[in-house]
Amino acid sequence: MTAEPASLSAGRAESRLDVLNQVPLFTCFTPEELERIADLFVEISYRKGDTVCAEGDEGDTFFVILSGELEVWGGGAPGRIINRLGAGDFLGEMSLLLGGRRAATVTAGRNARLLALNKAAFDAFFRQNPKVIEYFSKELCRRLATTSRGEVAEAPTTVVSVTGQPELKGKTLVATSLAALLRELSGRETVHVEVESGGTARLADLATAPFDAIERRLVPDHLDTPSLVLGAGRPDAGALAAVIAQLGRRFAFVVLDVGDRRTAQASEEVADVIVRVVDAVEAPRPSNGDRGQTRVFEVLNRHNKSTAARAIANCEPFVLPDDAALHGLDLGAAVRRLATRPGSASALALRRLTRKILGTTVGLALGGGAAFGIAHVGVLKVLEENGIPIDMIAGCSMGSIVALAYAAGLRAADMVEIARRIGTKRMTLSAMIDVTLTKPGLLSGNRLVQIFSPLLPRECLSFEEMGIPCQVVAADIETGERVCIDSGRLDLAFRASCSVPMIWSPVVRDGRVLVDGGVVDPVPAEVVRDMGADICVAVNAVPRLKKGVQTVLSRLYRTVNPMSYVYGESLPSTFDLIMNSMQVLQHELGHFKAISADVRINLDLSGYTWIEFYRAMELIDRGVEAAERSLPEIKRVIAERQRTSRPRTAVAATG
Repeated sequence: MTAEPASLSAGRAESRLDVLNQVPLFTCFTPEELERIADLFVEISYRKGDTVCAEGDEGDTFFVILSGELEVWGGGAPGRIINRLGAGDFLGEMSLLLGGRRAATVTAGRNARLLALNKAAFDAFFRQNPKVIEYFSKELCRRLATTSRGEVAEAPTTVVSVTGQPELKGKTLVATSLAALLRELSGRETVHVEVESGGTARLADLATAPFDAIERRLVPDHLDTPSLVLGAGRPDAGALAAVIAQLGRRFAFVVLDVGDRRTAQASEEVADVIVRVVDAVEAPRPSNGDRGQTRVFEVLNRHNKSTAARAIANCEPFVLPDDAALHGLDLGAAVRRLATRPGSASALALRRLTRKILGTTVGLALGGGAAFGIAHVGVLKVLEENGIPIDMIAGCSMGSIVALAYAAGLRAADMVEIARRIGTKRMTLSAMIDVTLTKPGLLSGNRLVQIFSPLLPRECLSFEEMGIPCQVVAADIETGERVCIDSGRLDLAFRASCSVPMIWSPVVRDGRVLVDGGVVDPVPAEVVRDMGADICVAVNAVPRLKKGVQTVLSRLYRTVNPMSYVYGESLPSTFDLIMNSMQVLQHELGHFKAISADVRINLDLSGYTWIEFYRAMELIDRGVEAAERSLPEIKRVIAERQRTSRPRTAVAATG
């Protein structure tokens, strides 16, 4: 922060007077009074993220904003932006009039220049002026009325700066694609601004140009998104901010595509979001949700030979594969291909990045439950058909198999056909003919892998080859800890996540003895949150036990057990004793674990049993029905997050 007396610069004094003349408050003064007031102001500059005043501080200064943007935090909603102020707005009057302390914290959302007036000058010119007091009273009433109605003001322009090391490829492809995707996914106007040394319009010239002069230089880019090419000249964050302020009159998003290092630095000073094309991920940064912090996202482009392979286990970083289909294409053709093939790995990553900027990434948590978990396929089918994106996915037990299959590229329709093919009584019972005498557990688990391996495409057999971030949950039976598996072979991952204690033998991985994740986290909503999802949809497929519903194993057990005829007892089989115990645990614990989800899909499968894989089509239909019931709520949550991606809610007093 820097400050200087306003009287030191005649040019700036004239600028201050022009600004004050445009603020309705100052129409309460005569021209002579206004000149005297303008001379008493002190100009203060704040950099993005600086604190102008903090809630609870003594209120001894009145501010008028010359340029830039301020963010108002707290009041009744700590940690949340409740207002944004721009050029011509003022703040601090309430604490000066009422003698109280600051009611909210105010930070610089962008580099800002403010005029500050001390308490003595405020008292001399404002407190004794009846017209000023009347104006403040009307303004306070307006603010309170707006707050009581809960009105949401229009969000300001979001600036996205895309940068990259000179030797790395992909920066312009990312910037151009982001501009088109922000426009498509948000439904709001977006402009792509390319800052280069050979631009047709100099940045310094346009910084002082009116909006219509800038608008005339806009041309459609490769997907008809308005584009502006600027010549950087000498990089100046202030000039860039001035051009952005003009563009903000029409555009909700400004995507900056900048080249050299000095220009990149200037662009990052004015950006709300920074996207960097890198070949290695930097050390972990503080949370992107911290107050006043610019959000930074990293993109790894595997087309650059220096970029190493990386398992996609979380929302970030965003990994673009070395897509052979893009080789040899010019920029326009490459962008069009990405836009028309949203399911390709590169498009998936760029769309996830776009939704992360918008704050609308969707994560899906699929619970366990043996045959009950087949219903997850029906949920996926409904989400796909209704255009609900799945940006990341986590699964437990049977949910891990479905999650891995989807993240590996299998669509719901493919899963339905595979379930129809393998969902037979013969196949189900064959899984029980897998006895082991050398490991703890009744069954070895080898048949389990053989039966469900068709759900894993041959071209994607490990986490490193996935296009959608995925994790599966297992439990360390020696410590009771939840273990999230996000690397290595997919078949071994779901084998560990499905190892019901005492039935299937455990899996040893990295020195841990792993069993079914349903023991500790049957519906991994928290895992999805930790992966970086903005919106979590959780599916609990395990029903409450229903008396009288028997499995085919129990019926078979009573048929072949001669003692059941002697004693007349109707005891369940060993398998059912164990699985029913797991069902009770997963039903109750699953509901608790899903509490953090934004939308919970609970399936009513109480008429089915854990072993009825041969009723796959019926279970899938139950999943479809439950998802359709939850669809309006899912759409509502996504729409609400979209509207508040840069929240600007009811205007609040900032004194």
